[in-house]
Amino acid sequence: MTDFDKFIAQEVEKYKNNSFPVKASLLERALVRKVSYKKLHPNPDDEFSMPSVGPSYRIINEYVQMMSEDRYIGAHSIDDKSITVEKMYPDGYMILNGHHRWAAYMRLGIKRVPINIVNLTKSHDILKMLNDSKYDKRVTIDLDEVIFGDEADGNVEKKLPFPFCNIYKERLRKGIPAVCNYLAENGFDIWVYTVNLYSTDYVRRLLKLYHIDTDFVVTGFTRFDTTDPKEKKQLEELFVKKYDITVHIYGEELLFVKRSEKKSLEFGLHANSWANDVIEVLGEIKKNEE
Repeated sequence: MTDFDKFIAQEVEKYKNNSFPVKASLLERALVRKVSYKKLHPNPDDEFSMPSVGPSYRIINEYVQMMSEDRYIGAHSIDDKSITVEKMYPDGYMILNGHHRWAAYMRLGIKRVPINIVNLTKSHDILKMLNDSKYDKRVTIDLDEVIFGDEADGNVEKKLPFPFCNIYKERLRKGIPAVCNYLAENGFDIWVYTVNLYSTDYVRRLLKLYHIDTDFVVTGFTRFDTTDPKEKKQLEELFVKKYDITVHIYGEELLFVKRSEKKSLEFGLHANSWANDVIEVLGEIKKNEE
């Protein structure tokens, strides 16, 4: 075991059963862009911190070489260089993405490293969302695969005005605001999911700028795969109890599920008429259900 391996093991042991994520304020997220590398702590659930897998010294060495030769600056954006972290109790920040870059910064003696602080969804946040919900119908939409559009194909909503266009680089798929407005008017809770490490408040504000107002945003949700089994089961049971109707909207398909009648219907969606197809399908279902 190398000295660095021992250091990682000590860090993990130090915060084991003694730390948990807490929300960072909007001001902290906006102003804190660099911190001492000593304030960053390895994530015990990441392979980097697991003795059986451990850090890849090849990757660390590659970062060290790029950084020392100044190739890192030209080849990577600011976001690529930043280490994505989550504020944690009792101190500092937990690394969510960028362990090998963190190690490279330390090896080069760079004492203050760039970070991007995010507030991910917690299980108790989901419980609160469910308790605050007023409807028995929901729709689930993937942020990256469905809501965000590809600017290259031109099938995107109008660019946000200045200065918001400099803050939010993502573009929405054309028709998403109209679809979400239709869903809201017809009593659906709009659940937006993403496996990526966006802050929930970032996603909510972005959607609101496109007139999509929803509190049901779940970010980095793969973390719930390792949630305590009892807690995970509780969440699943609450979803079943809360929603009789669930609509899953994908890029090329819509799936309608009515739990009380054990009914499941699938509908195809076309890329060039996606939004219109969604609204027409849901309108037809509504008419048949009445």
